[in-house]
Amino acid sequence: MTQDPAAFGPFSAPSRRDLMAGGAAIVGAMAAGQALAQPAAPTKARWRRWNVSSPEGKKALASYARAIDIMLKLPPSHPYNWYNHALTHTVDCPHGNWWFVVWHRGYVGWFEQVVRKLSGDNTFAFPYWDWTANPQVPAEMFQGVLNPSTYPGYIQSLDAFNRAFGPVLEKFWNGLTPAQNQQLLIRGLRFPADLLFDIGPKGGPMFFAPPKSRGSTPQRPGFDDITNRAVSAWMLDNALAPRDFIGFASPKSQFHSSITGFGVMEGQPHNKVHNCVGGIWTDANGNTTYGDGFMQSNLSPVDPLFFLHHANIDRIWDVWTRKQQGYGYPTLPDDNPNYLNPRGDLGQWRAEPFLFFRNADGQVLPPAQQMAGAYETIGAFDYDYQPGSGENVVPPPRPGPRLKAAVAAKPQQFLAKLNIPSDASLASGDVAVPQSLLTEAVKVDGPKLLATLTVELPPFEHGHDLAVVVNTPESEAVGVNSPGFVTTLSMFGQHLVTRPVTFTVPLSPPLAKLAMAKGLGAAASDAGLNIRLVRLKPRMLSNAAPSHDHGAAPGATRAEPELLGVEVNAY
Repeated sequence: MTQDPAAFGPFSAPSRRDLMAGGAAIVGAMAAGQALAQPAAPTKARWRRWNVSSPEGKKALASYARAIDIMLKLPPSHPYNWYNHALTHTVDCPHGNWWFVVWHRGYVGWFEQVVRKLSGDNTFAFPYWDWTANPQVPAEMFQGVLNPSTYPGYIQSLDAFNRAFGPVLEKFWNGLTPAQNQQLLIRGLRFPADLLFDIGPKGGPMFFAPPKSRGSTPQRPGFDDITNRAVSAWMLDNALAPRDFIGFASPKSQFHSSITGFGVMEGQPHNKVHNCVGGIWTDANGNTTYGDGFMQSNLSPVDPLFFLHHANIDRIWDVWTRKQQGYGYPTLPDDNPNYLNPRGDLGQWRAEPFLFFRNADGQVLPPAQQMAGAYETIGAFDYDYQPGSGENVVPPPRPGPRLKAAVAAKPQQFLAKLNIPSDASLASGDVAVPQSLLTEAVKVDGPKLLATLTVELPPFEHGHDLAVVVNTPESEAVGVNSPGFVTTLSMFGQHLVTRPVTFTVPLSPPLAKLAMAKGLGAAASDAGLNIRLVRLKPRMLSNAAPSHDHGAAPGATRAEPELLGVEVNAY
């Protein structure tokens, strides 16, 4: 959270020499990575975001580490302070709606300029972590300042954090504009004590002191089975399949602090990587252990992995955008003004205020850069990406002028008939998908079936993942590796959910696995699809305090999740 200069007088940015005087030497491995760097290939953009496993990516990590070390040494009130910037995410980040990708592009893009300035590396751009190609935390991220669990420069306790940032938050609140104050009220943040309560153990937790600041360790850098599914090539292909922005990015909402639902990309690889690296681990038998780690919380940018993860999310958005352009499909929400919404979807989306970003000098942005529309393209951030996973969906360049964007063909849509819940299922629905379509959907290059489930969740239910299974008899035990197991429905961070939420999940690959295990008839029945919502275990396990799993305490609520609808779309 950067301070509004109006709250404490004009801000004079320190010189690089002043900042470097407080910096520590980079670890030897990072320096070695820098020595291996090769000249960047010519690109149209001024900066390139490289895969973190490349020599250029390792060079960028060395610069990133230098900047982090400087930021950790700055006073809490300084706009460049490491935790100060992470708090911007805590108070303003959107999740579970159509502003998810665009807000994070602005957040990461402005911070990239700060790292470039403090590191003294004018070529710096964030490297991305392609977890589809490399489904484990890069080894370099366990070294030196890049590991918040072991580096002594990180704040060592929640009490120390509260002492350092309590006064900073008071000054921040006193300097809020009326519009900023209203944005915080939407999130239930009336004054600093509300935020500190949310960060603490009763409201969150969001703060995880060393040596448990990251769930992943050098001994266990990889993912659990569910997260490996979420980052797989087939999941990524399905995340990139939608031909409209809302289908790809996550559903519409009236404001960016509201949760309405999760597209495949946000709900699967984004959420599950956050949670798994943050210490939430589900074993092959469906037992979930809730460990510690910043990445599971809204204070996740304290872990340097955050920016590598979100550089990859932004790269995937760029891949989807280029796919859309290649086929002549629209890349943004529909421009459809009408009597009820004169601005239309596009106008509403572009005008959403993002009021807490600051530029590389810690200054307030001009009004035109305080709206979502400022970040609908990479624009003035002027970077591109070394190609990575997902590029297979982008069509080869066509000769002649680029195709004009047109309305993409609507997918085939099928609605479920819901069934009465049973002892074996929280809910289920039967979907009359034609057998001929199912037969094609199990093929490698067949149509992609995406199911959108609308679920009414009890308060804090998001601490207990629900599993989706397809065409599996209720008498059959269900596990993570069972035929017919699709995935679990995961949220990210701490949210009190008071409205139905949608989750979109891919069906074609699980149906193909089911066909291999039980025969084509099990996956492509003339009865269509049966989709069930179940718990892998009656009670998830927790190795921490009772509130640590983000679930409601016993007796707080007797409500159960309720399935309100299932819609299957064929792309």
